[in-house]
Amino acid sequence: MMFGRHGSEKVSAGRRRGPRRSPRVAAVAVMAGISLGAAACSSSPAAVTYNPTTAKADIAASYNTLFHFETGTLASKEAVIQDGTKLQTAMHQALSSSEASAAQGAKIHTVDFLSAAKCTSQGLTLPCAHVTYDILGAGGTAILAGNNGYTVLTNGKWLVAKATICTLLGLFYTASGKTGTPPGC
Repeated sequence: MMFGRHGSEKVSAGRRRGPRRSPRVAAVAVMAGISLGAAACSSSPAAVTYNPTTAKADIAASYNTLFHFETGTLASKEAVIQDGTKLQTAMHQALSSSEASAAQGAKIHTVDFLSAAKCTSQGLTLPCAHVTYDILGAGGTAILAGNNGYTVLTNGKWLVAKATICTLLGLFYTASGKTGTPPGC
């Protein structure tokens, strides 16, 4: 083995190797890589915070807007549903049915905010909550009692989960003699 021109580069079998890196430089590079990797792994999106008390009122308002079929427009109903615009055709069909005119709001019984694991297992975005509710008819009597649904916080607004409305639209489809899945579900 021969030394190159500068004395620090070794020549081996006709090939020059670059200067040897000191162990200190290698250690610093490894530590920097570990630090950056750990920072990337630990940096997750900031947890979305909400006030459970006001959230329950907001959730009730969204459910009431959706299920008060005598008031509001199709657009106002879509605005309180997760991915509501994708359900426009199915919602239009449901709202134009004679059964829809009987619904005059919703009564929320419970709102249980779920853990991240439970939201994920239900296929919901975070944060989410389980809702038990009645769909009300004339005089505030329950015409469809004891329903279970979900709500998700999207862009700062609590929305009725798409899965919840698709379940109800599926019931409407069956009752109307239709087969298949409602459009958008």
